[in-house]
Amino acid sequence: MYKNHKKWDVFIAHASEDKDSFVRPLAVALTQLGVEVWYDEFSLRLGDSLHRSLDHGLANARFGLVVISPHFIEKPWPKYELGGLVSREINEGRVILPIWHRVTREQVLAFSPPLADKVALSTENLPALDIALQILREIRPDLYENHPRCELERLASGEALKDLQRELEQAKDELAEFRCPFCSAPLVERIGAPADPNANHYGLREVFECGYQAFDGYTEQPCPSDPKFPRFEDYELQFHHNPTETHYSWQCYTLPKTDMARRLPLHVGFGRTKEEAEQRLREKYDRYATKHNDEQIVPPNK
Repeated sequence: MYKNHKKWDVFIAHASEDKDSFVRPLAVALTQLGVEVWYDEFSLRLGDSLHRSLDHGLANARFGLVVISPHFIEKPWPKYELGGLVSREINEGRVILPIWHRVTREQVLAFSPPLADKVALSTENLPALDIALQILREIRPDLYENHPRCELERLASGEALKDLQRELEQAKDELAEFRCPFCSAPLVERIGAPADPNANHYGLREVFECGYQAFDGYTEQPCPSDPKFPRFEDYELQFHHNPTETHYSWQCYTLPKTDMARRLPLHVGFGRTKEEAEQRLREKYDRYATKHNDEQIVPPNK
């Protein structure tokens, strides 16, 4: 039996810039599903005290749905709403339900490490209907479990859901700017760097988690998922033996045979034998070639 001692099922904390294209359609879809939503456009009336009404909503909703976006991170007022939900969570347990909208993990981590540690829904890889239904399952399991999915889809359908889906598709396109174009690994660093020795012109250097590095679109170091990523056979091996060296008397060097091989320098491998020096160099290559596979990116809604 569903019991609700709060006035609302969920309070939506968000930045006003996200209203038209994302938050309002989501609030409408949740309302159509039978969820009691505190959303300022639904809940505020002419003459209401904004501060008092927000505090009332924060205190009297069972959950707080926090739409974390670049606008949310930049503005002080949403942080006030988040602060109220954090205070409740300290005293009451799980209250905050985060949605990542047009943000990367690095942005959320810089904004709030505890918030980045929470399992979240991401608008990057979920359709609008799934977002609405996953929220429904968390905050109103009675409605979710007692209605067939086809009926829930019918209740949530309409222009609001279509608007929400269009926004999610647009968000994916915008977020792609912060992903490796070959494997979708996240952007680690983006800095301006001189493009000539006299520093008369500057370009943009981007470094991604998979190892891909580019300068104004030119590949400085390839991504392991790039079809043009060099093979080990694209390097000519040369050896140097120094018998006076007691531990690693053999050194193995590479001379790149192709343009892409030149962009992935392997440097040198050391060994007690010629074969060991070559093996060390092969291991260096393997670490580059499998880096992204070894460091799988786990989406926030795992």
